[in-house]
Amino acid sequence: MRLSPIALLFALALAGCGEEAVVSGAGSAGPVLDAAPSAPDSFGPLPDFRLTAQDGRTVTRADLLGHPLVFGALFSTCNGPCPTIARSLARLQQELAGTDARLVVVSVDPETDTPEQLARYGERFGADPVRWLFLTGPLEEVTRLVKDGLYLPFEMAPVGTRPAGEEVTHDTRLLAVDRRGERRGWYQGLEEAELLKLRKRIEFLASEEASR
Repeated sequence: MRLSPIALLFALALAGCGEEAVVSGAGSAGPVLDAAPSAPDSFGPLPDFRLTAQDGRTVTRADLLGHPLVFGALFSTCNGPCPTIARSLARLQQELAGTDARLVVVSVDPETDTPEQLARYGERFGADPVRWLFLTGPLEEVTRLVKDGLYLPFEMAPVGTRPAGEEVTHDTRLLAVDRRGERRGWYQGLEEAELLKLRKRIEFLASEEASR
């Protein structure tokens, strides 16, 4: 599904935690939200970044090259859709066990989500720390990657204006990235049919050569 540039201009609302958002900025023709498994669509490379994983090590874009990736954004204290997204990723971890795919979650509440906090969150969902990374870091760096790199909008509410667990509104889509670090499509992380498409997309990307 493609969104025209005109449609994107009218789709400015962020997702509330648990609501749907429109991915914007993913190329002049609009983003592909559910690219077919073998579709050639590509939306350019992820930007460089420098964040910290749940085990305390530094992770950059270069560290992830060579693996097909699933990127998502959530926060550990979220009482909206984040646990559902995490369970979906846990299932993907199992279903993609025969590939070298990696799952990458970026916290959109990095002030709360220390590496230690994210490690506990990952353990809760059975995350293999080799195959499933949880990243945090300075808010500026997180914002640059999530908004400008993954094209997943999010917004932090002023302190005290929202109940605990609802402080951040964010897009609930997951992004497929190929071995070369190129964005290859977005999939709704709360919909069964979309998750199936994402799995098939990643299986296809896992079969691609990095030098394609």
